[in-house]
Amino acid sequence: MAEAALEEVRRHSRTNTMLSASIEFGGQRLDVFVRNLSVAGAMVEGRGFLPEQGESVTLTRNDIRVPATVMWRAEGKCGLSFSRLVQIDDLIKRVKGTAGAPAHQNRVDAIQRALRENRAVPAFKETEDLVGAAAIGKKLVDEIGYAHRLTETVNEALSADAYILGRYGVALQQIDEVEQLLRKIYNSLSAEGAPGRC
Repeated sequence: MAEAALEEVRRHSRTNTMLSASIEFGGQRLDVFVRNLSVAGAMVEGRGFLPEQGESVTLTRNDIRVPATVMWRAEGKCGLSFSRLVQIDDLIKRVKGTAGAPAHQNRVDAIQRALRENRAVPAFKETEDLVGAAAIGKKLVDEIGYAHRLTETVNEALSADAYILGRYGVALQQIDEVEQLLRKIYNSLSAEGAPGRC
């Protein structure tokens, strides 16, 4: 039965995302990033202890709460199968002032949007909660660490193929340079008190 549910999740097209959300399970709540999303499920990444395969969770994004079951868990990520089909656009869109959403979520989304659009990172009022500001810094460091790991994984996979290596050697060197730059940035920020090194 679990295999059939996992296959159902896999057959729906996925949208790659970078969304802050949370999951609730076993009486605790954990902030996560939704890395890809379909109408039937999602892959989330989080720091700390993620739920076990087969465990029931609730994914919360904006004011939307979706019950789900963990289909797999590995290396700081887990795959969720939703108990019902969802509207992807509803989960992706940002609703300002949503009740129950983490206080820092608007700021995280604004910073990520600015970085993706190559704009200056917005300034926030000095009266804003310092804990929220610290959470933003931690999430940005986590994002850089994730980008480094993803680049490293792609580079290793492509470099292992002799045909791709021969044909796209220069492009792979450029990916390697990006990987090294991300590692340098991540390690520099981590040395200032954020999570461990890549």
